[in-house]
Amino acid sequence: MSIFDAGKVCTFSSVRATVTYEGEPVKGARVTRLTEWKNPNKEITETDDKGIFDFPAIFERSISKYMPMEIVISQQIIVEYQGRLFEIWANGKMNPEEDSEFDGVSIDLDCELTNEAKTYRSNGSLVMTNCTLKK
Repeated sequence: MSIFDAGKVCTFSSVRATVTYEGEPVKGARVTRLTEWKNPNKEITETDDKGIFDFPAIFERSISKYMPMEIVISQQIIVEYQGRLFEIWANGKMNPEEDSEFDGVSIDLDCELTNEAKTYRSNGSLVMTNCTLKK
């Protein structure tokens, strides 16, 4: 870690996902990623012709990373498709490290909008998603 990384907190790791609806790629859907810790952050993108979207990692700086306190970072991803909103990711991230949402595994997902959401425990937090990690 360099001196420039001091106090760097990853509020949302990079995300790559393939979105489908009834097994078919969701093309041109609006995808919104929200995160809030010290500062609220909102990013919007669209799925491509194969239903894929990407978001880069988000970082904030804070001395809180080194203080004896609990970090809870709100994370959410919403897909707007055919006039409906689908929340495909909700998490209270409790670890400041990148890729800590799934114990060090990069977030690369398959998301079927018709699936019911499930919860997964990771690094002390619960991730609610209707997506599955790609193998």
